[in-house]
Amino acid sequence: MNHQRRAWLQRTTVLGGGAMLAPWLLGCGDESPLTVAYHPWPGYAPLKLADSLGWWDDGRLRGLPTGSASASRVALAEGRAQAAALTLDETLLAVADGLPLHVVALFNLSHGADVVLAKPGFTDRTRWVGARLGHETGTVGELMTASWLEYVGLRAEDVTGVHLTADEHLSAWKDGRVDLLVTFEPTASRLESLGAKRLFDSSQLPPERPIADVLAIRADAWPSRRAALRTLVRQIFAAQRHLMTLPVDAAYRLAPWLDVPHAAAMRTFSGLRLTNWADNREWLIGQPAPLQRAAEGLASFMGRVNILRPLRLPEDLVVGSALPAEEPR
Repeated sequence: MNHQRRAWLQRTTVLGGGAMLAPWLLGCGDESPLTVAYHPWPGYAPLKLADSLGWWDDGRLRGLPTGSASASRVALAEGRAQAAALTLDETLLAVADGLPLHVVALFNLSHGADVVLAKPGFTDRTRWVGARLGHETGTVGELMTASWLEYVGLRAEDVTGVHLTADEHLSAWKDGRVDLLVTFEPTASRLESLGAKRLFDSSQLPPERPIADVLAIRADAWPSRRAALRTLVRQIFAAQRHLMTLPVDAAYRLAPWLDVPHAAAMRTFSGLRLTNWADNREWLIGQPAPLQRAAEGLASFMGRVNILRPLRLPEDLVVGSALPAEEPR
C-alpha cells in the first residue's frame, strides 16, 4: 500500500507540480494577492486540491478556510477575502446585503446532494403536520425547505422549524431534536446508513431554481487582480481533472478536510454534477447568460417565500470573461 501511495504521489508531482503550473505563472506581474474563502464541502474540492498540490505556494493566490458559507460571506463583506466559494442563493443574499459581486465560475450543480430526510415513522405525509423540521437559516437549507413544502403541498406553519447550524445536523438527529431534516452530503449518507429515509432531494428542483456552487468575487477587487483570477479559474478546471484522473490521491488529500474516511471521500461527490470548462462557457456566456437568468428566477422564488427581500439583480452579476477562451489542456 505504501509503495502504491508513493507511486500516486510521484505521478501527482509530475502532473500537478510541473507542466500544469508553468502557464499559470505568466502575466501575474505585481498584482495584489487574491484571497479566496471556502469551507469544507465536496463541491469546493477543486480549491482544496489546488492548495494541497502546491499551486498557491507563490502567494499570488491565498486560501482562507472557514467553517461555513456564512463565515465566507462575512469574510467577503469585511474584505478579508476578495473571492469566495458560495452557493448561488448565498451569493444573492450577499448582494441583497449591499455587497457588489460578480459570479465568475461554476463549480457544480447539485443533483441530489441536498436532501430532506425523515426518521422512521415520519415517512408518511400524515405525520408531517407538526413535525419538527431541522434546517439552516438563510442558506440552501431554507431554499430546500421551501421547495419541499411547495412540492408536498404544505405551508411553513404546518411544520415546527428547528434552526440548526451545519455542524449540528448529526447531533440533532441522534439526540432526537428533529423528526425531519434538511441536510447535505456527506451527512446525508451517514444518516441514511442509520435508517433515515429520503423524502426529497435537489434532483427534483425545477430547472429555473438550481442549487449551484459558484465562485464569486467582489466587484471592487477584480480590476487589481485580473490575472490572479484567471489563474484561479484555470486551476479549478485542472483540479477537477486531477479529481477524475487521480481519485486515490485526491481522496487522501480531501478525506481529512471533509472529515470522512479515505474510502468514503469519493462517495461524497454523489449527487453533484461537476461543471467543466465547456459547461462553464455554456452557463456563463450569453446576453443574458443562462446562469444570470437562473439567478433571476431563483431571486424571484426566494422573494416569494420571504427568504430574500425583493431585489433587482445587476445585469452583470454573472460575468464569463475570466473563463479561458479555449479548453485548458
